Amino acid sequence: MEPTKTCKRILITGGTGFIGSHLARRLLLEGNEVHLLHRPGGDLSRVGDLSVVKLWKCDLLDVERLKEVLASVKPEIIYHLAGDPQLRHLDPALTRVQESIDCNIRSSINLFVAANVNCASLSLLVRSGGLEEYGRGPVPYVESQREQPVSPYSASQVAVTHYLQMLAPHLSYRVLTVRPALIYGPAQSSSFFIPALIGHCLQGRDFHISSANQGRDLLYIEDLINALVLLLEAPLATGEIINIGSGREYVMADVAAKIIRSVGANIRLIKGRDLQIGQVEHLYCSAEKARRLLGWQPAVDLEEGLQRTIDSFRAVNQMV
Repeated sequence: MEPTKTCKRILITGGTGFIGSHLARRLLLEGNEVHLLHRPGGDLSRVGDLSVVKLWKCDLLDVERLKEVLASVKPEIIYHLAGDPQLRHLDPALTRVQESIDCNIRSSINLFVAANVNCASLSLLVRSGGLEEYGRGPVPYVESQREQPVSPYSASQVAVTHYLQMLAPHLSYRVLTVRPALIYGPAQSSSFFIPALIGHCLQGRDFHISSANQGRDLLYIEDLINALVLLLEAPLATGEIINIGSGREYVMADVAAKIIRSVGANIRLIKGRDLQIGQVEHLYCSAEKARRLLGWQPAVDLEEGLQRTIDSFRAVNQMV
């Protein structure tokens, strides 16, 4: 991948999370000045060794604090990765609908508007959505198709995408939306499928999978970071939406069996029959637009990516 051409002052919202921490390390390696915005009380363990980054405690719903941070950092680039992915399931009382509006929609719009007023230096904002925005739409997903979200999380992500496209011509900076596939790799939370299964394998515990036929587009974290860094220099029009994925569907029961074999675990994979509310059976995208506009394509295949991830979790497990 080509390196960043010049040192830039970059702010990452959700910067202490899984994707944000990997992105921060890459941007630092390329000589950029990196600032990480995180929620009060958030987990800082992924960036505890990054003494050269500046941490900013801020809830994006706190507009006055957000303005203070933006005025202090004066970012040239913002990567907006913050969001609450734990809102994927629709509870009977519908409480997560309101939560998704606050956590994902209102917080994002606060950032877009505040940056427009308080960041004269800002030239580009890259915002991360996800393939879940397409929901029950036909696969492989393409950027031009109508979204059919199935959960408060995916519906709120669609809303932010549309708000950002509406605002794009009126903002003082360019905006791009990336829709990543399901990302996996070292340091991911055990609330996600692959690290959860690896944890069960290392502990010798049986693992439940919701549907044997569920298919997903899986992408190793390093490949996503490569794409995000390419966007710094890509001369794309404001408002573009770009899928970032492997371009193929993996049956998750097969992926699970592969992980169990790779770890050498003696556990049972207990397969359910029904999808949970807020899930679709097939979720994968076309990555042709990313290849055409960015010259990007995945470099790490599934076998290598899974092995790297297993090795990293095994190393952490041995240290505990």
